[in-house]
Amino acid sequence: MINQLLLVGCSIFIYEFLRYVKLKHILKSNLKSYKKILILFSLKNILDSKKEKLLFKYSKKLFLTSIIILIILLLMMVIIFIIGLLSESFLNLIFSIFGIIELSLLITFYHLVRKKIDSKL
Repeated sequence: MINQLLLVGCSIFIYEFLRYVKLKHILKSNLKSYKKILILFSLKNILDSKKEKLLFKYSKKLFLTSIIILIILLLMMVIIFIIGLLSESFLNLIFSIFGIIELSLLITFYHLVRKKIDSKL
């Protein structure tokens, strides 16, 4: 029972954390950088020096957004590990098939409730 309460608390906390750091926006920015780099390689009418400058600019942005994504994922793992210290079997629950299904259903339900509440405000 304590594991389910920890799972609910952990999933809601991580969901709100991901909304706060705007992970969706960061991932879209990362994909845009990838697309720009791929388009840059396919262009034939641009000088090589201009391509080098643009490639450096896009690569730098891609690197920074990738580092931010990595930091966010590490913070999520640290949160899960800290909560796992409260209960010995919490990590076993999260990585089990039952735990993954329960977590997916819980996050989906919370997302729908949150969406409905936000639409009323």
